[in-house]
Amino acid sequence: MPVYVDIFDEVLENALLVFRYAAGQRHQTYEFLVELEKELVSLLAAEAVTERQRRRVETFLQQTGKVIDRKYREIFKSFEYEQLAKYVANDMRYGIGVALGIDALYLPTDHYFKSLNSDVMLFGAPTADWWRGQSEDLQFKFSQQVRMGLQSGETNQQIINRIVGKGGEIGIMDGARKNAATLVQTSVQNVANDARRETFKANTDVITGIQQVSTLDSHTSLVCIAYSECQWDMDFKPIGKKKKPYNNGVPRHFNCRSVEVPITKTFKEMGLNIPEFKMTTRASDEGPVSADLTFDGFLKRKPQSYQDEMLGKGRADLWRAGKITLKDLVDGNGRPLTLSELKAKRR
Repeated sequence: MPVYVDIFDEVLENALLVFRYAAGQRHQTYEFLVELEKELVSLLAAEAVTERQRRRVETFLQQTGKVIDRKYREIFKSFEYEQLAKYVANDMRYGIGVALGIDALYLPTDHYFKSLNSDVMLFGAPTADWWRGQSEDLQFKFSQQVRMGLQSGETNQQIINRIVGKGGEIGIMDGARKNAATLVQTSVQNVANDARRETFKANTDVITGIQQVSTLDSHTSLVCIAYSECQWDMDFKPIGKKKKPYNNGVPRHFNCRSVEVPITKTFKEMGLNIPEFKMTTRASDEGPVSADLTFDGFLKRKPQSYQDEMLGKGRADLWRAGKITLKDLVDGNGRPLTLSELKAKRR
């Protein structure tokens, strides 16, 4: 089943803005972790850890464990999932409505939005549990480094160097930042994709199904390559020739960049006697390749000023010169957005 190009573009624009918001959230999370690193280093520098008795070291580790736990709780509380979902849903309702020339489109229920206040499920577990797991992992690794230093008779500065990384060695805080960035990116995309999906479900009088769009490049996961172009009806049953089970949709893995676009009824199916929009299909078992339904194709349809605004001029120049990949295009790092800036983009 085909997808309207105009509606595809509305979804892709929304997705790229959300990628930029995720980049802003990653920067904010990094700041939390920089504060945490400074606090841990300060505690280590103030204590002659390697000169203390083991029992007293364990007391010190309990203290640092509380510091780590507190900071990760602050990171989790910094996310405004409900507001993000409302932005995405409103933007989708408006964009699809404009594309179809229909005003009477619906938002998900208030109950849906309010449910995001408590927590968001990600791959079968609440995001709070994912953040708690990262906190516990860092506590374990921090304690391990301190105990190793105690056994080896190292100085506090040597322990600090292995925690923060020095002389080309990767410290445990580097791993913590990488893990946090992955969780930020994935949880934000999870909320955004779910809000789009709920908006599509609220408008089944005009939307009959969804299609996965994968950013196909050398970084694309095997699972998203396999699911690229797959379609499902609004009961999430496979349709078309390339049939695969929905399996909760996107994101399909951590750092997933895939999105879902709606398949709408034709104007004739809606009982309207007006000319149909242009439709197009991606490469599939059913027909020829079309470059229209890709992130790359979407951006190429836009003027240079739009490309510069969305990507940042430097990155846009590199993209136009063919020097950066689709992965670089959709990570949002060139032009990060806060939630208030994201909301200001609403038309």
